[in-house]
Amino acid sequence: MKTLLTQALNELVVVTDHGGRRKVSKRQAIVTQIVNRAAKPDFKAIPVLLGMLRDIERDSDPAHADPTFTEADQQIIERVRARFRGEKDKS
Repeated sequence: MKTLLTQALNELVVVTDHGGRRKVSKRQAIVTQIVNRAAKPDFKAIPVLLGMLRDIERDSDPAHADPTFTEADQQIIERVRARFRGEKDKS
């Protein structure tokens, strides 16, 4: 389903912009329409836009990243750290 949605959003459509015609992805056309409608203001589009912005900020905020390392991951990390410190591999 994710692949199908991505493919559909990446398809090109012809739009009229400032009197000229150009091709943009459906993804770009949708985002542009939401932003333009929110700026009018269209009170249905504003929460959609704010939700999109919240998702983008959450995805780009390193504080929300939750790295979980297995025991094997931890061992590899310690070996790399030891190499940087110039220590011999003890395994």
